[in-house]
Amino acid sequence: MAKTDEAFARLKSDILHCVLQPGATLAVSGLSSRYGLGWTPLREALSRLEAEGLVVSERNRGYRVAPVSAEALRDLQVARRSVEETLLARSIAHGDEDWEARIVAAHHRLSRAPALGPDMDARETDAWEAAHDAFHEALLSAGRSHTLSRFQRQITEELRRHHRHMVLVPTRDTSLDDGNRAAFRALLERTVGLSHHTALMDAALARDSEAATSLLREHIGFSLAVYAFLWPEEVSPSPVPTA
Repeated sequence: MAKTDEAFARLKSDILHCVLQPGATLAVSGLSSRYGLGWTPLREALSRLEAEGLVVSERNRGYRVAPVSAEALRDLQVARRSVEETLLARSIAHGDEDWEARIVAAHHRLSRAPALGPDMDARETDAWEAAHDAFHEALLSAGRSHTLSRFQRQITEELRRHHRHMVLVPTRDTSLDDGNRAAFRALLERTVGLSHHTALMDAALARDSEAATSLLREHIGFSLAVYAFLWPEEVSPSPVPTA
């Protein structure tokens, strides 16, 4: 079981961080050489990852990393809104001074993290991602629901590889000219930059649930805007459906 757990953890990490790209073939023989693990734990790990929606299998074709798509992203956004809007409203209603302090401290760490951009290396991306996720966890941390918090962490994990894929593509895609790269950087700043998180923090600390929820809803919808910039042919002009 220990080997299966190791295989699961290492594969999952590489999938979430886009080391194994969406759509990549997952031949057990190749994975065995890559990770130094046997076929049995790897097959069991792949089955577990399939149950989590991170891996897909096709008859006579084996396993591959689940693809990234506008449809999947839209579905995750609906789930994220359902969970996070509830946790945010409950946190604003029940949060104490310790909750406020956690938000301010997490915002400070986010302000010190490198700004997200298409030319970041893996270490910088890791640092921004950790600070960003910690801010949102602090914001929702007084929600008083272990079940919703667990769902929130799961949704965040699944969204991570979509976000990683979107940020990494412009670095790898030589078809984007300098103008498009500059526009992409500006879009990232508008969608995930510090100013939006500052506004979200201020609304939460002011106990303005309506304003904070509106800002969170806008923030969640930004992912699809970034996706539409990169792959406009895949995204319909209809808005993200409400939960």
